[in-house]
Amino acid sequence: MKNTFNIILLGAVVLVLFAAFSASAQQYPTPVGPPPGTGPIQTVGQGIGLLNQILTWVATIFWIAAALFVLYAGFLYLTAGGDTEKVQKANHQLIYAVVAIIVGILAFGLPALVDAFLRRQ
Repeated sequence: MKNTFNIILLGAVVLVLFAAFSASAQQYPTPVGPPPGTGPIQTVGQGIGLLNQILTWVATIFWIAAALFVLYAGFLYLTAGGDTEKVQKANHQLIYAVVAIIVGILAFGLPALVDAFLRRQ
């Protein structure tokens, strides 16, 4: 019973974090430069804008994957019935969810890091 409560609590925390990071994703400024499809990347700002768009999509995909992994792991815990193999599989699913969360967070920080490196003189 205690494990089930912990899994439900962990799922709720992950979903709250998912909502918080999803809301913060909307705060990125509009990329500087010409509209897409009008020519090659000509400035650092355009390159950073393109990288920002790509990584926003990557982060979104990883957040969705993390939420699905957590839900699946919770389902496995609830249906394990004391079977150690199923519990181990659920633990692995939670590890995958943590990895997806970390990649999603890194995807939001990478454009700022690349921008800082490219703008140095």
